[in-house]
Amino acid sequence: MNCIKHAAVAAAGTCAACAEPFCSACLVPIKGAKYCAECKTSALKGDSVASNQGPVGVCEEANEALKYALIGIVCFGIILEPIAISKALKAKKMIAENPRLEGSGKATAALIIACAALGLWVLGVIARVSAAGKGNLE
Repeated sequence: MNCIKHAAVAAAGTCAACAEPFCSACLVPIKGAKYCAECKTSALKGDSVASNQGPVGVCEEANEALKYALIGIVCFGIILEPIAISKALKAKKMIAENPRLEGSGKATAALIIACAALGLWVLGVIARVSAAGKGNLE
């Protein structure tokens, strides 16, 4: 993850108010927390910076991943489960990059469900193919 102001520089941390990644040159320590240039003014004034620290919202990618994983258990799992795995991994990456997003538990649940269901779907296909192969030999 790189600094949003200096794209070629690795981020040293995130702003305590906006949670955006910044390099060490961009972060200013104030009252035990580090702030970016835009948020430090509010922190110095004593404005309610804490209201900015709450979650931005739910990661929609995590919701979609869980939806695909659950639907894939019942139908089209061989197609939907890999999509759910992909979306869950993308959601986990998005949440890691922006800690103000919620949905880490949903992404993890979707990943576990999708992997298990995909394994069962693959075993089912193998069982059907082997049963069909035995039927042709008789």
